[in-house]
Amino acid sequence: MLRAVQVMVFLGRMSFFVAAFLSILFAVALIYATLDVPMIINGWLLGAFPDYWMLGSEAAKTLEALRPIGYVAFIVTLVLIILGFAVKNRWLGTLGSIALYLPTFGYFAFTMFFLAGIGVLRVLWLPLLDLSPNVLRLGEIVYLPCMLFGFLLIPASCVIMVFGLILFTLSVFTWLYSKFKGLEIINFWLYKYSRHPQYLGFLVWSYGLMLLTSYVGAPRGGYIPPPSFPWLISALTIVGTALQEEQTMIKRHGDKYKKYMEKTPFMLPLPKKLSTIIAAPAKMVTKENWPENRKQTFAVLLTYFCILVLLSLPLQYVIKL
Repeated sequence: MLRAVQVMVFLGRMSFFVAAFLSILFAVALIYATLDVPMIINGWLLGAFPDYWMLGSEAAKTLEALRPIGYVAFIVTLVLIILGFAVKNRWLGTLGSIALYLPTFGYFAFTMFFLAGIGVLRVLWLPLLDLSPNVLRLGEIVYLPCMLFGFLLIPASCVIMVFGLILFTLSVFTWLYSKFKGLEIINFWLYKYSRHPQYLGFLVWSYGLMLLTSYVGAPRGGYIPPPSFPWLISALTIVGTALQEEQTMIKRHGDKYKKYMEKTPFMLPLPKKLSTIIAAPAKMVTKENWPENRKQTFAVLLTYFCILVLLSLPLQYVIKL
């Protein structure tokens, strides 16, 4: 009996250290992917896609050649997002969200590292830019929490990105550890304060990067509107994916998961009054605390999208990044 207990304790310790090792390895890989991999990809892309944001007639020719690619990429991204919700596949929805966000990273790499090849990722925004450059500013409300930073915006953006990366890494560690333990519902450590800390970590990281790309101007006299609108759509898609996951968990675990939902915030641990105000539009649409099916999820996301876009309209004349 004592031997069996010792084996169980050893396996428990091993699962802890294995989860820690894998999560750290994942974090290192993620850092590498955001720093070194773009340099490699940039070298490949430069041969096929020159710096089409340069001034002059050559830039106009390159832009026209890339326009069909941009439209196809934009349509494919939208199809991924819509299909993800339609078939309740969180991977498709998340993939579409990340694809929509990639041009923001391309803008960051281009302005900060002068990577012209990576800058070609922004062809995904061409349909929006053709409609109007101001379309990309329809999400200006997302800048509101950081307006107080002022000239400290760049260091604040970096801090937000680091915090998001740490949060994501610790969330991955908690998730892996729970899987090694064979737990059906994760309700400890970070998951005690947020039901979706991994998604929250990605949103925080991407928010910091979005702030940084908005503040740093395009080199060589170019202009790209702040990418608040694509980030807003990407964030709402991630939220929708999380809501779909919850519907799946409720079907699998029933009241056990509902009790967990009652005790733990959806993503951010906010004061109760503030959470009630934020959740009010969702409750008006669904008549419940949370959407119970795909139609309700779509209706809730569309409601918040319209509210945030309407709130962003006056801010276009206030926020100058």
